[in-house]
Amino acid sequence: MKKILLFAICVVVFWSCSEQDIKPFGGRHEVYFYKFFMDEKAPGTAKADSTDVTFFFAKPTDEYVMADVVVALAGRPITEDLHFGLKVVDEMTTATPNEYVLEDVYTFRARPISEDAKLILDTIQIRMNKSSRLDELEEGIRLTVQIVPTDEVQVGQFERSRAVIHLTKDAVRPVWWTREVEAGLLGPYSSLKYKTFLENVPGAYDMDGDMIKNYPDEAIKLTKAFKQYLAENPIYDEENYEWMAVEV
Repeated sequence: MKKILLFAICVVVFWSCSEQDIKPFGGRHEVYFYKFFMDEKAPGTAKADSTDVTFFFAKPTDEYVMADVVVALAGRPITEDLHFGLKVVDEMTTATPNEYVLEDVYTFRARPISEDAKLILDTIQIRMNKSSRLDELEEGIRLTVQIVPTDEVQVGQFERSRAVIHLTKDAVRPVWWTREVEAGLLGPYSSLKYKTFLENVPGAYDMDGDMIKNYPDEAIKLTKAFKQYLAENPIYDEENYEWMAVEV
């Protein structure tokens, strides 16, 4: 009898734990930025990171660029949009008020989520305005914002409650342009090379880490098209002190 009772208790406990794993937040939702703005205290060692944006690829007449900032949601998938605010963290910001625009409200959009999704993500945009002093600042300017909770949603883990936007006049090296990409595809990176690739090879804007990993034939095709362009239009790359070339 005792064994049967013990088994029943174990089943109840196991089922309760399973229910907690599936529904840890109940009806509560929290939002936080996908990137860490500071190291985790425990248990990981995630490093601070920022969202880089640049006017390098903008038209001369463009007065602003948009910073795409990824936001994550903790809790059950949502069926209605959630809204939250942002405020500037003055002590971590070098941008002046005329160099950015914050909306009164930002939205985490409700949409279907795949069953195998590990995170619920959305992207918000923050406007960064052109400034005459940007040409004089080699390191660019920094805007740091913090999530403001509302009645609909709370703020998630502190290490991701703030987002850092880094604005420069120079091109930002894409994360997918790795040493492997240098050795097997596009060769050494330079801001001029990246701009030339994007402006003269149809489909170049689609080149990213997913394409390189899952559709390498497409990445090779784009690189060969760039090679053909450079053969017809030789360009000396002053950043790398060599004639621009690729590795295919």
